[in-house]
Amino acid sequence: NEREYRQAEKDVIAWLREQPLDLGELESKVAATLRAERLAQLNILKRLAARGKSGAALAWIDDFLASDEPLVVFCGNREVQELALARFPDALHLVGSDSIDEREAAVRAFQEPDGPQLLVASTRIGGQGITLTRASNVAFLDLEWSPAMHDQAEDRCHRIGQRDAVTAWYLLAAGTIDETMAELLQ
Repeated sequence: NEREYRQAEKDVIAWLREQPLDLGELESKVAATLRAERLAQLNILKRLAARGKSGAALAWIDDFLASDEPLVVFCGNREVQELALARFPDALHLVGSDSIDEREAAVRAFQEPDGPQLLVASTRIGGQGITLTRASNVAFLDLEWSPAMHDQAEDRCHRIGQRDAVTAWYLLAAGTIDETMAELLQ
């Protein structure tokens, strides 16, 4: 979807250039509305980048699973979560549509020594308050706006009881907002 992404990117840049640089000069309600609109426009680019790299990202997961090592995959974009679960129907999941009981059961099943190899989680739902030490590999299919959210998600595997170093894989789409965000979030 590179053509679609590039057109959206041009549209966002043109729109941003039309906006006032100093929002402090504007009435606070107008400034807040413009900030929200800017974020919405940038989220469109994030969504398009996630969609565009999903095929390659899912192929990477396929290749990784050949190692027989457990893997936790985090993604905030619901469309990407659904694509991952469609490609890997035996994967456990922690997503917005899961009940609390389903989430707890998925965590218990994943932690079992012979449990399923793959867990797909929403970064916001699976990224805090649980322990996933059976895996020492974490992959991010998209980026959140705050690096602290990635740290929290990585820490689900890097907890007491973890015997190995935890490796975090950030699957970025070259030449997109992914790379810009990764640079800014470091």
